[in-house]
Amino acid sequence: MDSYQLYKECPQCGEENIQKLDINSWFCLDCDWDNLSTISNDNDELVSSLLHGDIHSRRIAAQSLINIGDAERHIATQADTQTLINALDDEDSDVRYFVAVALGKLEATLSLAKLKDIAQNDNSALVRQGASTAIEQIEEGFQKKLISG
Repeated sequence: MDSYQLYKECPQCGEENIQKLDINSWFCLDCDWDNLSTISNDNDELVSSLLHGDIHSRRIAAQSLINIGDAERHIATQADTQTLINALDDEDSDVRYFVAVALGKLEATLSLAKLKDIAQNDNSALVRQGASTAIEQIEEGFQKKLISG
C-alpha cells in the first residue's frame, strides 16, 4: 500500500473544501485542519523557512503560521509582521494564502494596504479570498479596540 493518503473531504469537519500541498500534505479551508507535522524549531527558524526555504518548506512554514492560538505549534507574532508582508510576494499561491490568513489572525494593521491590493489583484482566487478575510478580521479587530479603548 502507498504511504500517502488521498483526502476527498476533511476528516475533521467533513467538508470537501480541502487543498493539497504535496503528495502527503493537506489542509482544510473551512476548519483549518491539516495533517502537517509540528515544526519543532523556534519561531525565527520558521520565519526563515518562510522566506528562504524551498517550495515545500515555504508552504509548511506559511501553513503553520495560521495556527495562531495553538500552543503546540510555532506561530507568528506581531514582531513578524513585516516579514509576513514581504512573504505576500511569494511566487507560490499557497504561501501567499497562508500568510494572508496569518496576518488577519494577527490583526496586523500594517498589512492592510498590501492585503487590499492582493484582494483585488492577485492571480489566485484563493489568495484573493484569504486576503479579503484577513482585511475583515483586521478591520473588525481595529473597531473593537476603538470601542473598548
